[in-house]
Amino acid sequence: HKHRETLPCALSIAMFYDKHASACRRLLLVSVLLKCCAAFLTENHDDEGSLCLVQSKSQRYYTIGSASKSDDARAQIGCTGGLGTSLPSNDLSSEGQNFWPNKNGNINCSGASPFQSNVDVSKGPSWSFKDETASIVSSHPCVDDDMNLYLIHRNGKLRKFSHGGQLLWTNTVNHEASQGNGQFAMSGPALMNGLIYLGTADGFVTSVNMSNGATHWRVKVAKSAGGDSWSVTAHAGMVLVSMRGDEWQAGLPIDFGGNDLVVALDGSGGEILWRWRVPNSRMVYNFLGSVVDDPPSLLLSTSEGRPYRVRLCDGATLWEGPLPEGPPGYGASFSSGGLVVAPNSWAYVTSNVQWQDAKVGVLSAYKVETGELMWSRQQTSLTGNAPSVGTLGSTDRLSVVIGVGDSPGLPPLLSSPGAADGGAPVALYSQLVAFDATTGEPTGWQYTPQPHRKAFAEGDAFPDHICLPDTWSNGAIDGAGTYYVGHMSGNLFSIRDANGDGIIDEAAGEVSKYYGGRSYQGSPGIAPGMLAGTPCDGLHVFIENEKA
Repeated sequence: HKHRETLPCALSIAMFYDKHASACRRLLLVSVLLKCCAAFLTENHDDEGSLCLVQSKSQRYYTIGSASKSDDARAQIGCTGGLGTSLPSNDLSSEGQNFWPNKNGNINCSGASPFQSNVDVSKGPSWSFKDETASIVSSHPCVDDDMNLYLIHRNGKLRKFSHGGQLLWTNTVNHEASQGNGQFAMSGPALMNGLIYLGTADGFVTSVNMSNGATHWRVKVAKSAGGDSWSVTAHAGMVLVSMRGDEWQAGLPIDFGGNDLVVALDGSGGEILWRWRVPNSRMVYNFLGSVVDDPPSLLLSTSEGRPYRVRLCDGATLWEGPLPEGPPGYGASFSSGGLVVAPNSWAYVTSNVQWQDAKVGVLSAYKVETGELMWSRQQTSLTGNAPSVGTLGSTDRLSVVIGVGDSPGLPPLLSSPGAADGGAPVALYSQLVAFDATTGEPTGWQYTPQPHRKAFAEGDAFPDHICLPDTWSNGAIDGAGTYYVGHMSGNLFSIRDANGDGIIDEAAGEVSKYYGGRSYQGSPGIAPGMLAGTPCDGLHVFIENEKA
């Protein structure tokens, strides 16, 4: 009894020999004891004495963890197996064949899909949806195994649409909880086991039935969460959300977002399994959690670009990686980028550094197993989106694509939309660049759109149309090697190296775009013969062989 938190076997043995225990209870305890023995023999202990149990026949593992968790709260949280093999970046089987279950499309958040969309965005969407209340969309679409789509607005309204655009249901539980606040912050959603999960700025996590839109559960897990574009991670029965601890201090009169806490929940009932605090008063911004194997773990990066690996069974930190490297005399700076994992078992992080009187972006590569920094590549301007990793065009080379550029600001109250302070013309520059995933060298694949001639994102306006996106949304790569991405100009771009020369030639038709009047957050969603984009005012769906 004295060591029940660190020696669950001792407790089980004592209960087994309890003469008052029932036969059924003793049979259950035999199972627990056998698992304990197997775990001790394979040395599956963490440094604090909690115990991760491996069930070899089903290749699933469970956590006993601390004594505060009941047996019913032991969540199935991952698959054992070799890293990058059982959970590759295009794996969909673990989430029930949902085509785009979360931001960046898969549990590694690589942004790559094995499916070809085969759409021409320049012909316009097959159908679109805009919220009549003009609430902001700052998230990604989700696509399930029946090609249905899910869309969340910042006012808390969650909607499900059929492949053809029919509205199937609307869930308003979080909209009602917001008490009419049209900018009630919502996380990006995630699909798992017939449920859709999302978080809110008031510290709640909600689970909704994907079939009928009924609220499955809604639980309070923290005091609050940031209003940035963070996303839910859901995999193998576990839900991970980014929240704020009780000691959070924004540090600014206006709260621009950010969180310092990761909370893990049992996806079936919403019970909290563990909490992980970002070390040393750091924060995550636009939280994007990638799941890897061996052991099943969560990878994430802070707003300064420092990566972490956290074990799923108990929330223990496996490693803390170094900050990205910059030019001589550089210092870490804020970024809204993120971390993704590729099939080569490397993680890629976008971040920014302060150098002299300017801030510049950095792309860095880390080994997933150890957190070792493999290389860092300084950019010409800021990074604000997470990387996408996949094969581009007809080549087999694994590439990392990032967007860089000048960030749009808040819309003006009185000044001219095309002029900056003092009346000078505005020109916000941006670029897409691809790098070899192994060496970090530029591949020659790049695209530079025309400068954006407004100091703010397209469509942003006071008082209730402020989306405040980054220069680029997160990108997505389909099975044909086509790269899709939204832009501050209100354009959704489709870029493909059709002739395989490694260079993007707009004059040769390798770039197409659709202008919808509003900028983009989140990432486009891909499914077979379909592309879904979420501008700041709704949803555009492009279907193969269909046009507007």
